[in-house]
Amino acid sequence: MSRVVLSFALALAWAPLAGCAVSASAGTGSGSMSSGTGPQGKPARRVDEGGAGASEGGAGAAPAGPPPCQPALADTPTALFGTRILVRMPKGVELAEQNPFYAQAVAPDQATSCGQPLAYAAVGFFEYPNAPTTAVRDQVLELRGIAKGSATWEDEGTRGKTYTGAYSAPADAATGAPAVRGWFVLRDANDKYGYFALYETDPAHWDALKSVLVASGKSLLVKPRASASPVEGQVSAAPPAGGSTGTGASGGIAAEPAGAKPAKPAKGAKAVQAK
Repeated sequence: MSRVVLSFALALAWAPLAGCAVSASAGTGSGSMSSGTGPQGKPARRVDEGGAGASEGGAGAAPAGPPPCQPALADTPTALFGTRILVRMPKGVELAEQNPFYAQAVAPDQATSCGQPLAYAAVGFFEYPNAPTTAVRDQVLELRGIAKGSATWEDEGTRGKTYTGAYSAPADAATGAPAVRGWFVLRDANDKYGYFALYETDPAHWDALKSVLVASGKSLLVKPRASASPVEGQVSAAPPAGGSTGTGASGGIAAEPAGAKPAKPAKGAKAVQAK
């Protein structure tokens, strides 16, 4: 069952989330070695005492294998909401705009360049509330469908007005949502809006994908605007499930939906790392 997205936009009812279960089995073998008995027996030499073949790279050394595959970023950035946000996603991952301020992965478990799937990704912005960064961070995850206080954080850092951190969320027995690990980026661009990017994967793929997720977050480029149109969203308390479209007293990130349309790579644009 998919994790319920508690209204990033009221036009969204569900945000698919799937993890990949990875299992491995290892065979174990046992053997025995008997020592010789008899006057002709000769004690075995210890490897660290020297001798032919004991040195590294000797005649019996196995050839080095190819280096492990490193997931890569897309060659060109994706332009979102006109060209308000530019971001280089992991190669193989595409976003679709769901409304004028929120985009998410076009499908769950899109394979990256080395094969490991990215379970979920989203990029968007909202009116920045008067609250500490960590409170805003937790509220975005809550709207994502991750209960407040259930995620644990590590590798947190702040550079200028950009916050980054890695999080782990346990499986949710009530919804059937699997455990995930994610990378979160939140920027204040001095235009009264907060801009975010988040990426999630199965914990089994975290070590392989972490570096490319961090690199994608660093590539987030914002072109701030001085004022907002009436349909741009703001973060507040999540509304009850099944709420109506539009900004109302029930809160949440809300706007008149513009329909989902695939984001296109920016022509001639260069990715710029967030400062």
